[in-house]
Formats: sequence, C-alpha cells, structure tokens
Amino acid sequence: MCNNSLIYLTTPSTATVTADGVLPLTTIVRRRGQSIQQSNDSVVLGAPGYYHVTVNATFTAPVAGDVTFELRQDNLPVSGGTATQTIATAETEVRSISFESTIRVPCCGAPVTLSVVNTGVAITTSNISLAVEYLD
Repeated sequence: MCNNSLIYLTTPSTATVTADGVLPLTTIVRRRGQSIQQSNDSVVLGAPGYYHVTVNATFTAPVAGDVTFELRQDNLPVSGGTATQTIATAETEVRSISFESTIRVPCCGAPVTLSVVNTGVAITTSNISLAVEYLD
C-alpha cells in the first residue's frame, strides 16, 4: 500500500520567515509513493503508520534572540520535535538548525498535516530541507 513512500523538499533560495511563521517548502527534490504529498508549505501523510522526519535549515536573523523550530502535526506540537539556536549578533551570524523526529499516524487518524513553524525571532533562510519517510 504505502511501502517505500518518501518525500524530500527544499527551499534553496533566500526566504524570510516571520516569528510564528511556517517554513516555506518550495521544491520537491524526491518523491516516491502516494502516501506522502506536498500541500503548500506542509506535508500530508495519507496512511497510518510511523514516519521519520528530518528538518535542516541555515539562516540569519535581523535581531538577536532565540530561533526555535517546532514540528507540528495538525497544528499541534510534536513531542520532542523542536530545536533552538541563539543569535547573539543580529544580521551577521549564520546559524543552522537540524533535528529528527518520529511520528505516528493512528489507523483512524489519517490524513494528517505536518509543518515546521519558527516560534522564535524572524529569520532569513538561505537553505531549508525537510525529509519524511514512511517506516511501517
């Protein structure tokens, strides 16, 4: 049914993400199977089971402060799906955030929508990638 489904999305160009803004996902690099689809700046998981999610982004910030990325499933935070970097010097520090999470879609819960939200200060990204792979 959905064996070997995966999607790899990127935003290789510069993008501005406001505080509490969703990270943009503009380009499908790889996609296999029908269980995982892109929907604007989100990913829709159409089958029950476990999924492995990997998030990577490189960015600067116009102000000092914490940049926190939060993985959300149907707009609710995923437990353990967060990472934070602190910007001490505005506009000059290039930072990266990377994290992984495994989520479960219950048998009666599909489809669900995944997104990554910047809950910290506004940022300017130079690269974003999101990979989602169906495990079982």
